[in-house]
Amino acid sequence: MDVLSYIISGVLIGIFLTINLFKYLKRWKLKKRIEKAKKSEYKAIELMKNRGFEIIDLQKECAYTLFIDNKPHKVTVKADMIVKKGNKIYVAEVKSGEKVTSPKYTDTRRQLLEYFMVYRPSGLILVDMEKQKLRTVEYSILNHDKSAYLHRLVSAIVLLLIGFVVGFLTRGG
Repeated sequence: MDVLSYIISGVLIGIFLTINLFKYLKRWKLKKRIEKAKKSEYKAIELMKNRGFEIIDLQKECAYTLFIDNKPHKVTVKADMIVKKGNKIYVAEVKSGEKVTSPKYTDTRRQLLEYFMVYRPSGLILVDMEKQKLRTVEYSILNHDKSAYLHRLVSAIVLLLIGFVVGFLTRGG
């Protein structure tokens, strides 16, 4: 073999080793992240209990149908915890890491919104394991303004009563 063959062989072997090293590192990082998430979830159970929540279910899976071009597609979501405090049921999502623990982080916010739409809980709790903090999350688009509803109901009743009184007083006889 000449020098050029050695160089080409060396480059090919180097490329092969580099690609496999990057794959190994990617798998190793993913494994570490999964291990950290599992540890965080176990710690989150204790945190929730210490804050007065009753754990109802863990890793609860729920499915719904998504229609794409009128074709049904089954979609499943899995909430970390379903918890209860008093007479209210909550979906609790456990997060560890810097960005994802913020409800302002796009993926986290969308995930919580999907949980709300699927599980229909009384509320949502984001469990920030980095700060050992529970954060309640609400969406204004989902809150029905109860005071406006009550105001409309009272107004309708008042108008009905006024109509009844006016009708009673103006009847002939």
